[in-house]
Amino acid sequence: MSGFRNLVGDCRGPSRRALLQAGLTSSVGLGLADLFRLRSMAAGPGGVKPTKVKSCILIWLAGGPSHIDTFDPKPGATPDIRGEFKPIDTSVPGLKISEILPKLAKVMDQVTLIRSVTSPEADHVRAAQHLMTGYRPSPATLYPNYGSVVAKVLSESRRALPSYVAAPDAPIAASSGYLTPAFDPFAVGGDPNADGFRVRDLTPPDRLTLDRLRRRREMVKSLDHFANDVGQTPLTATRDKFSAKAYDLLTSSAAQTAFKIGDESAELREKYGRNPVGQTLLLARRLVEAGVAFVTVNDRGQGQLGWDTHAQNFPMLRNTLAPTLDQGVAALITDLAARGRLDETLVVMMGEFGRTPKINPNGGRDHHGRANFALLAGGGLPKGLVIGKTDAKGDSPLDRPITPADLAATIYTAIGIDPNYQFETPDGRPIRLVDGGQAIRELVARA
Repeated sequence: MSGFRNLVGDCRGPSRRALLQAGLTSSVGLGLADLFRLRSMAAGPGGVKPTKVKSCILIWLAGGPSHIDTFDPKPGATPDIRGEFKPIDTSVPGLKISEILPKLAKVMDQVTLIRSVTSPEADHVRAAQHLMTGYRPSPATLYPNYGSVVAKVLSESRRALPSYVAAPDAPIAASSGYLTPAFDPFAVGGDPNADGFRVRDLTPPDRLTLDRLRRRREMVKSLDHFANDVGQTPLTATRDKFSAKAYDLLTSSAAQTAFKIGDESAELREKYGRNPVGQTLLLARRLVEAGVAFVTVNDRGQGQLGWDTHAQNFPMLRNTLAPTLDQGVAALITDLAARGRLDETLVVMMGEFGRTPKINPNGGRDHHGRANFALLAGGGLPKGLVIGKTDAKGDSPLDRPITPADLAATIYTAIGIDPNYQFETPDGRPIRLVDGGQAIRELVARA
């Protein structure tokens, strides 16, 4: 009840009506009611340029994948650097990637590969914050994630579903920073590949029917005049409105349909892969079709940081991590293209850093911020391009170093948000969305 007490702002405790209200919202998802209410109070449009891009899917490879063993192979290096995997041809003449990504090799003519992403950060949290905000972490300010910025700029009013969704859960550095929790992601929860998959906060408990929810809601309405003991504040004045919106979302057939991954054909589900990664990517496609502006797919393998391969790098990549990603992402790109939605959907894939060129004694690779990759597809961006390159060992960029700020400026520009637009911190300080970054000219010339 402490969360509800914070909501009503009354240290004496909740009223009778508040208790009934809590009975309703705890079934619907108090988090959703809070989310809608807070976003309405905090949203403010600005810095938006008309663009054909309607949504963005960020595929986050939690833990930091080895660039050398995926998209930047070094076949001419010594064995202790090049590793076990051989390069293979792709659909782009002259471009080779690792043999563990055969399906992605066939769609590289649909994407742009950046091989020269570089950052001074090699700690998971700090590096993730740098890559997902464009700002190097600061003890004074927590900067907002891309999805939070999109949610604030676009506002919640244009759709019933949340603007920013994380599936199956939110990665580190996914928060809204100084924008307040109003713009944190709505985390789906669960495993979209599981039988009986249910979305947290959008599915009532089995014992609670929609008819019971309706009766409970009507009871709350009938006791409105007993709420005089709760002082009116901006929070309480809008509480009912957004509890109602959460209720409407729960009972909305369109919203429920967006999460019903079981409605997809068995053939298409197999194409994405019947595993958590593949089915989460398929769910992301359904969500952007339903109007969600920003979806983060958190690929964390079998742990919180699945791509953090300090040991057994090669069997982990070959047998566990690469196959599901390869199948799922290739399917997402071809599916979006087949549906005519690739140009209006920006797809970004990256992790917080690359891995060290030299293989360690445990058969793994360690954290390495100096060299990393990013893959971008759709959003009207050019296709079949390779931006930048690293040196012969894959240690650092040899050409066209791309900083996290550059990448942030590119992503915002492609979405239609001015990277120079300024938000204000709670204490009134203006802060630009991107500090010093330059959008990659080859990619945004037409944006």
